[in-house]
Amino acid sequence: MRADDSLQDDRRAAVPDPATQRARRGRRRVASAAIGAAAVVALSATGAGATTGGHASGAVDIQLWESHNGGPVGGAMTTLVNKFNATQKNAKVTIVVTKASSKLEAALAAGDAPVLAEISHYDGVFVKAGALVSWNPFMRNSTVVTKKNLLPTVWANGVVKGQHYRLQADLKVSEVFYNKDLFKKAGITAAPTTWSELATDAAKLKHLGVIPLGWKDSSAHILPAIMSNGGTLLRGSNTVGNSVAFDTPAARATFNFFRRLYGANELQFHHGTTLREDLAAGKMAMIDGTSAGYAKVLAAVSGKFPVGAFVEPAGSTGHAANLAQGLGFVLPKGHTHAQDEAAWSFVQWWFEPAQQALWAKLTGFDPETHSGIAAIPAGYLKTHPGLAASISAAVSPYTVPRPVSDSYNEVQASIDAEFFNAVTGKQSVSSALRALQQQGNSYMKGASEL
Repeated sequence: MRADDSLQDDRRAAVPDPATQRARRGRRRVASAAIGAAAVVALSATGAGATTGGHASGAVDIQLWESHNGGPVGGAMTTLVNKFNATQKNAKVTIVVTKASSKLEAALAAGDAPVLAEISHYDGVFVKAGALVSWNPFMRNSTVVTKKNLLPTVWANGVVKGQHYRLQADLKVSEVFYNKDLFKKAGITAAPTTWSELATDAAKLKHLGVIPLGWKDSSAHILPAIMSNGGTLLRGSNTVGNSVAFDTPAARATFNFFRRLYGANELQFHHGTTLREDLAAGKMAMIDGTSAGYAKVLAAVSGKFPVGAFVEPAGSTGHAANLAQGLGFVLPKGHTHAQDEAAWSFVQWWFEPAQQALWAKLTGFDPETHSGIAAIPAGYLKTHPGLAASISAAVSPYTVPRPVSDSYNEVQASIDAEFFNAVTGKQSVSSALRALQQQGNSYMKGASEL
């Protein structure tokens, strides 16, 4: 089964019957129209998400909708918000843990949207409806939230016609965690840097009686491997285009690589929680994950053995590749200027070096800024390989933003399904890629099943 833990991550979609598809498309059109109508009308200041504040000190209350539901990441979010509230006089943030990515549509339509929300990449429905405030006017006088300071993949995220509607708050990349003790027992002296080395190490680890590798059959963990073998996310490009490129040598090489590992009983697919549990129990030597999972891995292992980490290996191109993904801050329309300014004060504070460094240390997420990376001591990175690997991937020129078009959201669901079927032998690699190519192009031209 697919295995992203975060509430914002995509889920593999079962293909509904035609009647259900028509009903869903109708609901989506209604929802989009409702958002558009709500966006042009000032929301009620008495709404649950639209508090006006009113402390004697003059601080403005704002709700932040976000989906970090406990664990190290949720705890880190609470720590930072408490720090903000204790040190800032003009704004007070209250966290509401909810599936903001999916619930914001209804909240906007009902006139009850929060002042600030963290949502996933697919914000097109909100932008098209004119439901979001651009961050550009706030950024003009900022010395922190700038093109020079934000990492290139962060700067490029959520931009439509030059307007920044979504500022990436969680920068996560794919990486692999491993049991250093098992590597030593297998005679492996260094982490693999290529896919062929990873296969060789998997065979060595299998002789120890453990599962060499656990993987998530998720697009975010498949696409980097395809790119490392010379593939692109879209036809001829990683950023622009209206057709996909999956029936290619790069995708065939990637699918066949994982199929061979699976056929040799050197690879298993699991949910992230199961992967961490098996690694911690010594049943599994390596697990695929993201930088968002580093703190969770350390918590699960609880010091029983040293944990190593490496970015997904290099392919036939000679270099590794990765996707920058994660939640981002959006500012729904319909609130007072004071509320918008209060939300911005938190967002700008979030991108300051001290907060970026603290967030990274507590979670394993990459800092979103160059100044945040510089604020983390080199000595700390030597003892925290997961964060070191994350930063290495984040600053790489071969790391690109995750595609953000609404159509690509549906393409990714197909990637998950076809990859799983091909690797586990339910379908041939060639037929899976042909189906993925056809279905992906259908989605990019406007078809929908989600």
